[in-house]
Amino acid sequence: MNEKFFHLLNFNLKESFGFSSSGSLVGVIWCFWVCLASSGLGLPSVSRAENGVFSWEDESGVLHFSSKKGDPKAQQAKLPAINRGEVQLVKRKLLSCSNHGGINCQAGADEDGSVICYDGFRDSAPIYRFSCNAPKLEVADISDIDMNGHFTVTVRNSKSIVAESPIVKFLSESGAPVVLNGPNRIDGYGVGEFVFNAQDADIPRGPVNLAQLQLECGNC
Repeated sequence: MNEKFFHLLNFNLKESFGFSSSGSLVGVIWCFWVCLASSGLGLPSVSRAENGVFSWEDESGVLHFSSKKGDPKAQQAKLPAINRGEVQLVKRKLLSCSNHGGINCQAGADEDGSVICYDGFRDSAPIYRFSCNAPKLEVADISDIDMNGHFTVTVRNSKSIVAESPIVKFLSESGAPVVLNGPNRIDGYGVGEFVFNAQDADIPRGPVNLAQLQLECGNC
């Protein structure tokens, strides 16, 4: 049986690779190594051994690193082990001046560029140049229309910067804006009242809403 097996193997090698009967043993060994290498179970290949990191120092004392051993003086580099860990980030609670009397823009910026509160608190998060560059006007209230056709718009300045030359415009049904009568400035965190007079335009037919009002100021 063994003799028949080697005879068939020798025949297959001769047909496939051109081996003679006298070279059958060499062919068997060669075929064994080819099969072993193709299966990936053989000894580590040269390319795998060269996948490390090498280092060497040149004549100028400069240390080089490379994945290829291109210099005769290159040696396997000793690299630190890669460790893995989890870092938990603590959410920082940003402080404001809401509980400290508001932002005092007249006090200037703190050393770190943040704002200073009215009670002297300096650890607030808002940046001075963003918070104190302009006032911010908001409609606080719109009154009902009285029997004379008048209504009042209360405007609040939510910043500590004085609002210069504030203007409230009412967009009438005709589309022409009407400027309401009011103060020429609104202090920081202050309010101002602007009155619509019936003789300036047609009396609104219904309650006035925010979409019919426009706020402006000279330094907004």
